[in-house]
Amino acid sequence: MKRASGCAGVLLLLLILAFTALGGWGLIAAMRAPATPFDPRHVPPAPDYAKPAAWLALPGRNGLERSTPPGIAAVNETQARADVFFVHPTTFKGNSMWLAPFDASDKAAPLNAPVLLDQASVFNGCCRIYVPRYRQASLAGLGVPGAMDVAYADIARAFRHYLAHDNGGRPFLIASHSQGTAHAIRLLQEEVLKTPYRRQLVAAFLIGGYVPDTFGELGLPVCNHARQTGCVLSYNTAEAGRGSARMVIDNKSYWWRGALRTSGQAKAVCVNPLTWRVAGAAPATGNAGSLPFPAAPFGTSAKRLPALVPHLTGAVCRDGMLDVDVPWSAPSGFIDPLSLVFGSYHLNDYGFFYDSLRRNANDRVAAWSAR
Repeated sequence: MKRASGCAGVLLLLLILAFTALGGWGLIAAMRAPATPFDPRHVPPAPDYAKPAAWLALPGRNGLERSTPPGIAAVNETQARADVFFVHPTTFKGNSMWLAPFDASDKAAPLNAPVLLDQASVFNGCCRIYVPRYRQASLAGLGVPGAMDVAYADIARAFRHYLAHDNGGRPFLIASHSQGTAHAIRLLQEEVLKTPYRRQLVAAFLIGGYVPDTFGELGLPVCNHARQTGCVLSYNTAEAGRGSARMVIDNKSYWWRGALRTSGQAKAVCVNPLTWRVAGAAPATGNAGSLPFPAAPFGTSAKRLPALVPHLTGAVCRDGMLDVDVPWSAPSGFIDPLSLVFGSYHLNDYGFFYDSLRRNANDRVAAWSAR
């Protein structure tokens, strides 16, 4: 008994040390709410999407979103067959305010660069990439409807600007992660599915957040094969058996049919990004390449990403979550405080399946064009 207790104590100590080394205490501190209540009369200035500074990524910049791993090339933007409108996740650090300025510096929003490198770059093989800056809710603001309304209003204006000035009748994807997925759910309902632009939608990649499986009621079925178009897919990556990771999909408020729904939640969409089906498991041998989470220094221009790691993990959808089995021997860049404490691989939702996502975005664009 004493020996077992001693082993448990050593394991706990190692976990605490690892949590500290990975910046876990900073994550906990960042969850503290601002000192004063949210007031819609006092919010940061709105972005002007006619100005390049209002965009985190735009075609022609050769920014970080154009980065590729060895052996993979980005499409020539003048020859890209489609566009992607990407709604980025929370990149702002801390909770000194409910809403971050849209032009928060990379120091204040340290995930700006990693999001472009790890997530938006997935689509540089098929598409021109548009990533609007917006007055994103801080981590505390995610639970404040008024703050989320302000953030969404920016996204909607950015999308309308893109359609009016850049789209030109081209097919497009909607893609997102985390907070961005909450906004993308509403954007699809208010700016796409009720409009003629519905015909131009290749697919919606709404990853790393709760997405209701009832989108079919609105004419947007859940994707269930690799070349299906006009459909929505989502998943949330978790260590198998870790129930605490369900915090990303359980008991969520979400925009539905013109209002914020706070009860009667539908099941969460989970599409396996290795098979592109709702049911069935895929082994690690079916995962051709995972991208480690980016590490500084980042720079500002397109660069060579690290080599993809083959066969890191398989995947299977179970009760709305995507279960994975990442070995402790995995290279750096695949373990973080969220995965250690909660079993959630939220930061690596895109990176774990980088090669598969790239190929699938290309496949769906090709299928739309052929249709």
